[in-house]
Amino acid sequence: MDQKSPQAKPLKKPITIKDIAERLKVSVATVSRALRGSTEIKPETKEAVLKMAKDLDYHPNLLASSLSSKRSKIIGVVVPTINRFFWSNSISGIENIAYKENYKVMIFQSGESYKKELEIVETLANSRVDGIIIAFSKETTNYDHIESVMNRGIPVTLFERVTESIKTCKIVTDDFAGAKEITEHLLARNRRRIVHIGGPRSLEVCRERLAGYRAALREQGIAPDPNMEIELSEFSFDTGGETIERLWRRLEKPDALFCFADIIAIGALHAAHNLGISVPEELAIAGFGDDITSKFIRPALTTMAQPSFEMGQTAAKMLLHSILENEVQEDCDCISVKPTLMVRDST
Repeated sequence: MDQKSPQAKPLKKPITIKDIAERLKVSVATVSRALRGSTEIKPETKEAVLKMAKDLDYHPNLLASSLSSKRSKIIGVVVPTINRFFWSNSISGIENIAYKENYKVMIFQSGESYKKELEIVETLANSRVDGIIIAFSKETTNYDHIESVMNRGIPVTLFERVTESIKTCKIVTDDFAGAKEITEHLLARNRRRIVHIGGPRSLEVCRERLAGYRAALREQGIAPDPNMEIELSEFSFDTGGETIERLWRRLEKPDALFCFADIIAIGALHAAHNLGISVPEELAIAGFGDDITSKFIRPALTTMAQPSFEMGQTAAKMLLHSILENEVQEDCDCISVKPTLMVRDST
């Protein structure tokens, strides 16, 4: 038997202040002032307008409001990915401060793609956001899109993945100090064949962690060895596992790994277990970031904890100050936050 498909109902047109004005037989300007809480409107008129707005389920047009006020009360946030604890927790910190200032947050992830990052930044600028907080993708080496946005009067705060070529507010982890400290910890455990598994050196954060690792070795009279420095293009569980499998085929095996990110270290821990490698007796493994899973795996991961929530809060405060003061802060300082060594069972 043929069944008739249900007939689609046309979408209702949104109620406007003109509709309210027509129902009450007053001017659009009167309705607008009443909804804004103007003291120029008689109390009985204001009460009638508010009641009619509620009865008709009226909702203000935020875009129209932003055009008249010159502010959208929205900030854009661009991160490489949201499925890593550092980024998601940072976003929570940003939203925490933004909400207190009656700001909404639009969140985008570049997926580590420069092309997508360009599109997102242009979309945000055209959407009339009041400001942008951004952590660059691993592919980003050109920053003209940020200069362009700032030249249009939109303030930008750079977060964690930054560049010295842009003069604006920045907040970063002290990656050099953190990498140096965790390498020193491994050296204090009598490890001498320490492999650094890092990320793409196009990123300043990767270069800083590599530099900290090298500095700790040099202080102990150990010359950095390019064969002990591995550059990964992907930060993932799988790349951590694949790397340790390659390392364990070497004639001279490492006795410690310092991984650029916890997700890499966790992948290495998993692969070590499958290969029958005893951690930390045969191989000490350390990460960076203090991912939420790091303390729950076995053995629990030694790592550098980053105060990601607080860093997000600071980034939001920086940006909102620029917005509310109506200035692009070219001379704003770069805040560097020192991470904390979390010694656990993997070392």
